[in-house]
Amino acid sequence: MHEYFSERELGKKELKAEKVTVSVFNGIVSLYKKYQKNFSYDFPDICPDNDMVCGTNVQLLNATIKAQIPDLKTPIEIKWREYDEDEVDKYSLLDLIEFCYSRIADINEGDYHDWFKHFHIFFPETQNEKENFREEVNQILGRNGLAFYLDKDGMIKRQLPTQLDSLLQNLNIRTKDDILNELLNSAIDNIRKPKEFERQIALEKIWDAFERIKTFYDDNPKKKKVSAQKLISNIAEGTPKFDVILESEFKALTDIGNEFQIRHFETSKIKINSMKQVDYLFYRMISLIDLCIDKVNNEI
Repeated sequence: MHEYFSERELGKKELKAEKVTVSVFNGIVSLYKKYQKNFSYDFPDICPDNDMVCGTNVQLLNATIKAQIPDLKTPIEIKWREYDEDEVDKYSLLDLIEFCYSRIADINEGDYHDWFKHFHIFFPETQNEKENFREEVNQILGRNGLAFYLDKDGMIKRQLPTQLDSLLQNLNIRTKDDILNELLNSAIDNIRKPKEFERQIALEKIWDAFERIKTFYDDNPKKKKVSAQKLISNIAEGTPKFDVILESEFKALTDIGNEFQIRHFETSKIKINSMKQVDYLFYRMISLIDLCIDKVNNEI
């Protein structure tokens, strides 16, 4: 994609915003309009003269969008008034992006049908327009500093803080405990998702993984502390006082899991109200688990 002068001169915006503005909404809608013919494979408008595809049946397209994204107003149109800002539903717009990506097909316009004033459409076995759409969507999101992007798998994901993203990319999960591996992979998958409840799930899963990794050396509940102590000792590797640091961190994170609404949701537990706090707690926990994983991977 074209890089603008301001990006070359000043650098790109930090991707941390999560509120979708009217201008971002309108930008995505403009792409939806631009690629409308590319929806003709799934929503064909048929030439009455020869039964060939000649365009997109927008009525069918809008009906499907409304059925699958019920909170999105259809027909989808540009918002011309600034006070529409509060009407922008972030999740519906992000769902629309995923929907469009899944339904876009490459097209070739064939012969011109003079009587009906349209071209007949053919569908090559390529997927170039999907990638073009993805790049244009990500440019709009990135130029507006949004922490979301459309990945090549067609899913909207969240751009994580740099250090957290780097840690997750380099985390090597290959323990002999399949359930532990599943918990960690689920946590990492959910922390990248845009919805707040999914990030809360990520926090729950990473704490579950922490509790399970404590039992790595002995799954007898009565010997959980003994197993955890062995793990701490192995991680410390004889470095003076490092076991004391680890014991303190193990206890602190255990207390956080018990006091906050992470694994338990009784009314007496403290609710976490900020997504930045979720990121902080996740980063703190995954940093410790990274230390643990490095050791238990060698126990295969």
